[in-house]
Amino acid sequence: MHRSGLIELEVVMAVVRRGSFRAAAQELGMSATAVSNAVAGLESRLQTRLFNRTTRSVGLTDAGQRYVARIGPALQEIRQADEEIHSDTDEPAGTLRLNVPNNVGTLFLDALLIDYMIRYPKMRVEAVSEARMIDIVAEGYDAGVRLAESVPQDMIAVPLTPDIRQVVTATPDYF
Repeated sequence: MHRSGLIELEVVMAVVRRGSFRAAAQELGMSATAVSNAVAGLESRLQTRLFNRTTRSVGLTDAGQRYVARIGPALQEIRQADEEIHSDTDEPAGTLRLNVPNNVGTLFLDALLIDYMIRYPKMRVEAVSEARMIDIVAEGYDAGVRLAESVPQDMIAVPLTPDIRQVVTATPDYF
C-alpha cells in the first residue's frame, strides 16, 4: 500500500472548493505548478483521473466525486483530532491512573489529589490502593506513590511531601 500524503488530499479539496488550480494555489500558499504536480501525483498513484481539465475550467470526474465524498469527512476528522491535541497542550484532560500502597492513601494523598483535581478540572483521578508492590508500568498505571527506598532505579522520583518522621510510641510497660 502506498502512503498518501495529506498535502495531496488537502490540495484536491482546495481545488474543489476554489474551482481552479490557481485559486487553490493562492489559498494554500503554493504555486499553481505545485498544485498541479500534487494532483497529478495523486492521480498517478490512484491510477485514475480525478479532474476533467480545460484551459478555462476544472471539474470532478465521477471517480473524483466519489473520492472527494470519502476524503472530505476523513480530512475533517483529522483536523479535529489535530485541534484536540493542540487544545490538550493548554490544559491536561483524561484519566490519571495512580497506584498507592494501602498505608499511604489516607496519610497525605487525599489533600494532594483534591488540589490536583482543582488545578486540572478536565482530569479524572483513578487511585488504586494495594497491599503489594507492583510494577507500575507493566500494570498500566501512569504513576505510583512509594516510599523513597522502594522506588526502582529506572523510575523518576518526585517528593510529594517533606521528610516524614516516624516514631514508635507505647506505654513504658510495653518496652
